[in-house]
Amino acid sequence: MEVLNNLLKLISEPIVQFFLWVAVLFIIASVFLDRKISFWVSSVGATYFWIKNQDPLVALRAWLVVLSVFTVVLMIKYLFNLNVVLLLKGRKRCPMCFEEVHRKAKVCPHCHHTLRSEEKGVEREKRML
Repeated sequence: MEVLNNLLKLISEPIVQFFLWVAVLFIIASVFLDRKISFWVSSVGATYFWIKNQDPLVALRAWLVVLSVFTVVLMIKYLFNLNVVLLLKGRKRCPMCFEEVHRKAKVCPHCHHTLRSEEKGVEREKRML
């Protein structure tokens, strides 16, 4: 029962309600539109309706949260040369054809390029030192 009460408290927060509206509009738009277009339609639509009918500061705070997450992902990508989205999907990019392949693949199934494994790269670096 305590979990339910905590969930109800969380859902009653305006910023959570804003993101729920974005999610619902995204699901509806995904039925009719492409995924990328659906994202923008749902984001702009939820922001417009929220600003028109609710507190505009909530929408601003929500977009600051989105911008913060986006900034962290970009910093990880450029500072550590790590694609967080591919890492979470268990994938990596082929250096020849740039297609997504399984993280542990030794040969790209698209262009048949032999992929360098991480262990081989570490061994090569140790030999060079």
